[in-house]
Amino acid sequence: MPKVETVDKFFNAVTDAYDALMDAAKSANDRGYRVSRRLIDEIERGQKEAVDLTRRLSLSPRDVPGFFSSAVRNVTDAQGRALDLTRQLLDEVTDGGRESRDTVRKVIEANRQAGQAAIEATRESVTRAGSAVQNIRGRVSSNGTARAASASPRKSRPTASTNA
Repeated sequence: MPKVETVDKFFNAVTDAYDALMDAAKSANDRGYRVSRRLIDEIERGQKEAVDLTRRLSLSPRDVPGFFSSAVRNVTDAQGRALDLTRQLLDEVTDGGRESRDTVRKVIEANRQAGQAAIEATRESVTRAGSAVQNIRGRVSSNGTARAASASPRKSRPTASTNA
């Protein structure tokens, strides 16, 4: 039976690998939420600006210069927001790649530690089993030698004849 410390070492390593994967999943979920939330906010803002621009045109159809100026401003603002959204997306992807590399490193290290603990536990078990076998073998050998030395030779008994 392996030592308690070895078993603990193995399961701690497995837990570390699990925790690293769980943290990575939570982090990816948070990143996805931030990007999705930002995209939804930008879509809402663009929709409101389009409605406001259409309302402005319907209220003052003859104010072409004012409408054109508002339309250019809205398009320029939308392009700036699209660039900001793209920058945020690229930042999140970069962070995700960095976190993925870190997670893989943590999982590999935890698996290495778990493997070492498993090897150590196997060695301990094999060593103990070998010692137990040697002890049993030694007892059997010493008991067999002692019995053989103390036993007197057996005389053959005559068998009753069945011809009589």
